Amino acid sequence: MDPQDRANVEGAIKAFREGKMVMVMDRLDRENECDFMISARGCTKQDMAFMIRYSTGIVCVVTDKKRLDTFGLHVATPNNTDSNGTNFHVATDHIPTTTTGVSAQDRVNTLKAFMDLNNRAEDFSKPGHMFPLCARPGGLTERDGHTESAYDLCRLAGVETVAGIAEMMDDEGEMMRLEDCKAFARDHQIPL
Repeated sequence: MDPQDRANVEGAIKAFREGKMVMVMDRLDRENECDFMISARGCTKQDMAFMIRYSTGIVCVVTDKKRLDTFGLHVATPNNTDSNGTNFHVATDHIPTTTTGVSAQDRVNTLKAFMDLNNRAEDFSKPGHMFPLCARPGGLTERDGHTESAYDLCRLAGVETVAGIAEMMDDEGEMMRLEDCKAFARDHQIPL
């Protein structure tokens, strides 16, 4: 890893530890897409509204299998044909802390509910408006994806392994690519 890349990674870990949002770009030969990422602990209503506004609007909860099993959230399909092997689970809302589940505050409440292992399966609606993604236990050493990037950021930052992520989209409805992401990160002062 070159010194600039190392500095970018260290800056992202520090920001994540402080509860700030980061942007993570995958390889140009993979999806060539950028995701917003934020720890559940750090995420606010304003952060969620920002992510929704500048993304596809689909916000995912990255976490581990133990939490998903505890909350009764099973895989979305038994026959995953996604070309990147993204491990989607059934969409959900946290019933005790949400209304319709779709507002920025409701999505933050659901995201934060994943931190509390005292929650039970019956506390989560099936389906809902937040899309859980199960990270591979080995993180990026097992799978080269945004899911595992967020999972590893949680571990490296020393926070619960629960994060919100969303794929960035431009004003024309196209996925944001590297140069646009660099400009966006600079304009909004978000580590990339």
